[in-house]
Amino acid sequence: VFEDLHFADSGLLDFIDHLLTWSKGLPIYIVTLARPELLDTRPDWGAGKRNFIALSLDPLPVPAMRELLAGLVPGLPDQTVRAIVARADGIPLYAVETVRMLLSEGRLELRDDVYVPVGDLTSLAVPETLTALIAARLDALDPIDRTLAQDAAVLGQSFTIAGLAAVSGKDPDVLEPHLGTLVRRELLTLESDPRSPERGQYAFVQALIREVAYNTLAKKDRKTRHLAAARFFETIGTDELVGALAGHYLAAHANAPEGAEADALAGQARIALRAAAERAAGLGAHDQAVRFYEQAVTVTSDQGDQADLLERAGASATAAARYDEAEALLRRALTLREAGSDRRATVQVITSLGRTLLSGRRTDAAFAVLEPAGAAYADLAGDPAYVALEAQLARGFHSRDDGRRAVEVSDRVLEFAEHLDLGDILAETLLTKGAALASLGRLREGIGIIRVAEDIAEERGLHAVLLDALIARGFFLGELDLRGALEVNREGLPLSRRLGQRAQTLMFINNIGYTSFLVGDWDAGLAEMDGALADDLDRLDRLALLSNALIIRANRGESIEAGLAELDALRGDETDASMQSMTMDTQASLALAQGRLDEARSIWNHVADVISGYAPAAIYEAARGGVWAGDVDAVRADLARLDATGFHGPVVEVRRTTLQAAVAALEGRTVDALALYRDALHGWSELGIAWDGVLTAIDMATVLDPSEPEVHAAAIAARETLVRLGAMPFIERLDARLAEAEGREAPAVGVDRRAEVLQPGER
Repeated sequence: VFEDLHFADSGLLDFIDHLLTWSKGLPIYIVTLARPELLDTRPDWGAGKRNFIALSLDPLPVPAMRELLAGLVPGLPDQTVRAIVARADGIPLYAVETVRMLLSEGRLELRDDVYVPVGDLTSLAVPETLTALIAARLDALDPIDRTLAQDAAVLGQSFTIAGLAAVSGKDPDVLEPHLGTLVRRELLTLESDPRSPERGQYAFVQALIREVAYNTLAKKDRKTRHLAAARFFETIGTDELVGALAGHYLAAHANAPEGAEADALAGQARIALRAAAERAAGLGAHDQAVRFYEQAVTVTSDQGDQADLLERAGASATAAARYDEAEALLRRALTLREAGSDRRATVQVITSLGRTLLSGRRTDAAFAVLEPAGAAYADLAGDPAYVALEAQLARGFHSRDDGRRAVEVSDRVLEFAEHLDLGDILAETLLTKGAALASLGRLREGIGIIRVAEDIAEERGLHAVLLDALIARGFFLGELDLRGALEVNREGLPLSRRLGQRAQTLMFINNIGYTSFLVGDWDAGLAEMDGALADDLDRLDRLALLSNALIIRANRGESIEAGLAELDALRGDETDASMQSMTMDTQASLALAQGRLDEARSIWNHVADVISGYAPAAIYEAARGGVWAGDVDAVRADLARLDATGFHGPVVEVRRTTLQAAVAALEGRTVDALALYRDALHGWSELGIAWDGVLTAIDMATVLDPSEPEVHAAAIAARETLVRLGAMPFIERLDARLAEAEGREAPAVGVDRRAEVLQPGER
């Protein structure tokens, strides 16, 4: 084996040639490893030789790189693995050297046979060993080729010949032969796929090569080349390149000495960065927009302008569901505004901060900001900025489950918004009022007002409000028409994705996941939620999605202890009632599946106490614990609580009928119970709510005689659905009840039994 043969002198190469000829017919296998530079000295290497095979080694795919790292450094955190793999670009040596650098610098530490990061590893420097290696390759180039590599590095990871010509000052025809040399040496690649939008563009083989080439330029040379690149992009005259234009002006400013020139470049960079941020936000690329706004702040000296940029960055971070980041940006903006004299602008930032905190389910923190501001700036009452502040207060009262205060404040806001033609505030506050009314049991009135908010939002292009309205309508419509609610969420999901509104996207996915659970499409619901959970999520977004995914898994009898532990960690000391209720809903579902009926009933009743909009569903779920325990007094009490909510609608009425049937059965009124259960089963079928239909059939088999033909038929139909869903705990409960009624031992339910269905003659 001959390694690094590109460094070999002619004598060694001649010897290998001779060895190939001399060893013909002998069991000698010769391997030579070399970079493409070998072909510069021996372009005919291997030509004409028998049994000669040449292999070009492509970069390793990501899974192979991950496997390599797992073998090299077992237990490396996934975040660190992602960072190293991204830097290595499929080159094993780069990954190995990066790990060695992290270990030698003490940035990776071995604890209990697992390597843990010490500090932030999101940004990784190029190891000195690699820098020297790449620099040596660049130094070995012809001076013209080396200079072109540096010029290309200024343009970025990929570039066109026209761009390189503008930066280098050379004619494109002169450049092509030199670029061909860099491609042959595998420093660059040429995109030739006719389907690629970048066809004809050149790119660095690895980002590290580009980084080292760039770092060999003096600051003065970098500035000159970045300015040349910026002027080139300006001549193209397309909005699509505004981000690249901004990057070059920013880099030119960073490499310019302090003084008038640097100030002028800062102004040009600021204008370009703001334009790039606005375009990114308009396209839904809010994470990118935040980065552009933050970069613009670094080249802005006026505090008012800085505050404006930070506020815009906070709005984009909120849209991207990066609530912690958004809060930090907006608090920086608020500090700057409070140091100035523009009270109206200060109120606007407070309003933005309150909106973000409420969107991130930080209700108490939002009130801590909004309520004092409402008193401190009361002299601005009637000003659009103050009206917007009160609109967020109305939202806060709804989030706090104080529907009556939310309606009261909303009405005050709506009067000003209508008279001042504040369309955005009008739409958002109509949504708040509609949701508050629906939470108070005035479902149809509330949904009607939400529809008006949707119309105004669509008319005025208020995308975030439109999506929030669809989410709210889908949620409350679930009490009237679950199929319709599912369609609303399915309508909103692709729209939110197209608009880049990540926060709403996650809510649609969560709603679709839980609704799929109710209609009996568990696999589809889990697929949506698991896909979202694989992403990097805000703590509370992850809590919401995980809680619903665990409900399905609990009802399938899967072990969810690890998931519950994660829920507890995610919840922490969270005080938001809606977040607490999600965790409790999961715990109650698990308790019911495991037969801990009193616990399930207690938890769901507590949920009903803290979330009025969810009370009808929670009370009904709680009552099932009493039904299965045969506690008629408990069921009567829950039925009375359900009536006291004041909620009405198709779903609530079938719940009511189901509980009335249970009371009749437990009181011995079998004929009445059968009639009511018949109505309930028909109602669940008409509404398309398969899961509640199945549970109602289990109710029947529990409180009535399963040998009764009507009860038995319902049980057999329910079992078929349970088998399809894989709901093992409930199959076992139903089988046990059927066996108990017939005086036989319940069958063992295993993998093979799940597809079996008892037939009437097999009782």
